[in-house]
Order: sequence, then structure tokens, then C-alpha cells
Amino acid sequence: MVDKRTKKTNSELDELSGYKVLPVQISGGASTHYLYFKQHTSKREDPLLPSSRTIYISNVPADATERDLRRLFQGVARVARVVFHSSVGQDAVKVAAATAQATSEMASTSSKGTKGKPKAKATAEAAKVQQVAPLLSSGGSAHVVLLEDVELGAVLGMKAGVREWDIENSHGLARHMLDYGAARPAAADVRADVDAFMARFEEAQYERERMLEQQQNVADADGFIPVVRRARGGKNTDGTASVTAMSTDEAREAGAARKEPATFANLYRFQARERKRDQLADLRRKFEEDKEKIARMRQARQFRPY
Repeated sequence: MVDKRTKKTNSELDELSGYKVLPVQISGGASTHYLYFKQHTSKREDPLLPSSRTIYISNVPADATERDLRRLFQGVARVARVVFHSSVGQDAVKVAAATAQATSEMASTSSKGTKGKPKAKATAEAAKVQQVAPLLSSGGSAHVVLLEDVELGAVLGMKAGVREWDIENSHGLARHMLDYGAARPAAADVRADVDAFMARFEEAQYERERMLEQQQNVADADGFIPVVRRARGGKNTDGTASVTAMSTDEAREAGAARKEPATFANLYRFQARERKRDQLADLRRKFEEDKEKIARMRQARQFRPY
């Protein structure tokens, strides 16, 4: 078997089957791990993974995080986002999106506060948002989207050398302890999260009621005044009159008790002619029935037994 790994120059990374070979040294110097990356290519262009500034990395460590990959390319290129694949037990993309959303909400909330708040409180809030990163399967992969197109060439032309890979507290027994602690938050933290959620919910409800109140008696673009529902119980109102929604049983009973609509039988001449024709046909039919009845009665009187 021929080894396809070739070394271009002393200053360039080795190449293996089109992949750049990037060695990383696990903290402590116990072992060396090899990452393989190349430019991302696809038959159908994905706007979330543009091929002009996206690299594909394979053989990613199981405990890799976005922070690890950002630190790996620090000084070479700026990373816009990282998309992990083959996560164990959960969707890494959804976890990253949820974490980013929580972080942005925390930043917007802290920006509205006073400047005199201590930094310790912001640190505690950041610790709440921080989650244990999902484990990747053995030999996992990831897409790294760079900030600009010109930075792709800098990554592909990285100089040879061994990079550091810190394990921190996300490996072995320390990771299981983090998982245990994240799954069992303190009662005070749970109460604070619930109170914050209820406050946001009530604020959203108040805002919805205020918007509906403003829409009352306001014509839309077509000149119609829409009927808005403001309260529970199936009541719709436009500010002057209210309409209550009817249940299925009530609608069925109302339909059964509804009277037949009034009809105008002699509104047109053809209706009068048809009605007279039907009456004459009915008289003839009754006349024929009476004739047959009389004939049977006469026949019965002729054949008397005594």
C-alpha cells in the first residue's frame, strides 16, 4: 500500500488524499491527534455553507467545541461559525443555536441595566447560559465558516507545526460531573428562570392586548374594519358590538329548531300553471281510485251467499 501523504515543503502542512494534515498536541503532551481539512465543495450551493469561505474538517476530537476550533485558527483566520456533525444523543446545530440565542438575550438584558451593576452578576448570568457541549462520535466532522473569502487561502496555506489542544474540564470524569450538575440545577436558579419566563410571557400578553386595542375600529387597506378577538370565551368584538362563538352542539340544535324558509309559490306565472296542473293530476288520480272502489263494492253486493 502506497502512502499518499506527501510533504510539499518544510514550511507547508502535509497533504493526504486532498486533505491538509494538521497535528494537534493534547494538553500535557501525552499524545498527538491529527485533523484533516480541505475546502468545502458541494454540487448544490448552500447559503449557510458558502464554498468560497468554508472548510471541512474530519477526525475532530469527541469533546471538541466551537471555542477549540476558534482558538485553533486564531491568528490565521476569523471564524464566523462552526457546524458540528455526528453528535451523540442530541443535535449539535440546535444546541448551538439555542446557546447563541440565550447569549444574545442575556446581552440585550444586561445592556438595559444600570452601569453600576457589579461584574460578578454578569459572570453568574454567563455561567447559567453556558452548557456542556455535546460529544461527537468517533471520527466526527465539522464545517468551519470563515468571516471573509480571502481568509480561506490563509487557512489552506498554514505553516507546518504542532498546535496545542486544551482538554480543560470536558473530558473523562470531569465531564460526567459537569453533565450531572447541568441536569440538576439549584432550586434558586430554577425559580429565577421560571420567574424570568413568566415576566416575559406577561409582557408579551400585555403587548398583544395593547396592539389589539389599537386595531379596533381601524380600517385596513381595503377599507374594511376587522373584528378582533380580545378576551377569552369565544367573544369577538369591534369595540361597539360583540359576537360570541357557538359550540358544535349549540349549532346543531339551532339548525334543527330553525323554521323552513318562506317560499313564494305564485311569484311567477309558470309556477301557477305548474301548481294547477299538479292539482288536476291529483284530482284525476283520486277520481280513478274512487271509481275502482265503487266497482269493487258493487261486485261484492252481487255475490251474496244467502
